[in-house]
Amino acid sequence: MKRPVVLFVIIAALALSLAGCGKHPTSEIKTPANEPQVTDDAQSPAEADGQAAPSEETAKLEDDTGRQDGERFEDVIILEGMEETVKYEHIRNYTLGFALDYDYESFVRRSEPDRECFISIWDAPENPENYLEVAYSPEDAETVAAAVGEALSNDYDIIKETITLDRAGTCIRIDASNAKGNGGTPDLLQAVYIIPAHDGSRVATAHYSFESAEGFGRRFSYIINTLLVIDRSGEKRLSDEQALSAIRSYCYSSNPELEGIVKAGTYPVYWDISSSDEQEIVVLFRSYTAAQSLYHIDRITGDTYVTVFVPGTMPEEKRTDESLNVWEYLS
Repeated sequence: MKRPVVLFVIIAALALSLAGCGKHPTSEIKTPANEPQVTDDAQSPAEADGQAAPSEETAKLEDDTGRQDGERFEDVIILEGMEETVKYEHIRNYTLGFALDYDYESFVRRSEPDRECFISIWDAPENPENYLEVAYSPEDAETVAAAVGEALSNDYDIIKETITLDRAGTCIRIDASNAKGNGGTPDLLQAVYIIPAHDGSRVATAHYSFESAEGFGRRFSYIINTLLVIDRSGEKRLSDEQALSAIRSYCYSSNPELEGIVKAGTYPVYWDISSSDEQEIVVLFRSYTAAQSLYHIDRITGDTYVTVFVPGTMPEEKRTDESLNVWEYLS
């Protein structure tokens, strides 16, 4: 048993909310005037609505949701006994091995090499209290659960139980909402979900304050209930050069006249790397019409969405409905 490694991962990535996702820079966050109020963080959405949780066999049949990485859609959830329409984005992280749908109007997504974070837009990004993080562990679920329980038991009286998520199946849930020694409700609460997988486990941790427990706990419950374990494929990664070549091929295939326009040289047309990091490559295509298309490419999956910008006409980039997978355009 690699206990020291597990403890390091859990303490570094899971145990302290104040030292969590807020240490890394993020995009600007706008603060709405009022925070929504929602209820009941103890049950999964299916359980709370009186629906029977699916069997493991059913969960396996739902491995492919049919949604592409980055696809956005609307769904209806139940909050305080009332229906609310929520705008979700489907994401797939092949490095960590999971997919889920998150409420992009309520949370800012931050991708890091060892985890995904979803931070409340009402929190200061450098010091959040309400956020969800999902990480991968090579250890089995029981080993991770033992390490998480030991770490949280320093400050909480924990409750460990087995529950069933709609897409991920059976998992271990550790509730940390009572101060150690039955000392009442602490200011900061946690709920940790350890989900078994063939290559270890996935660990989803919901952090929320006592004041926001009912609201954020319920929203986190819905998000975690969409989590799906998928195969990790971290070995296959796109280089900047491959991404550039693939987008050029895609543009040529989409517009048969483009190659002739480029060769004629009458109008300025070019492709360039706009930005590049561990997770994403952005390729800029400057069209002969002066429009700029930016292809946002997942370095591992190849899934790509497109934004457009026309200098002097548009104040900022606008996302389009166009999507592709650049792996299909590599020669």
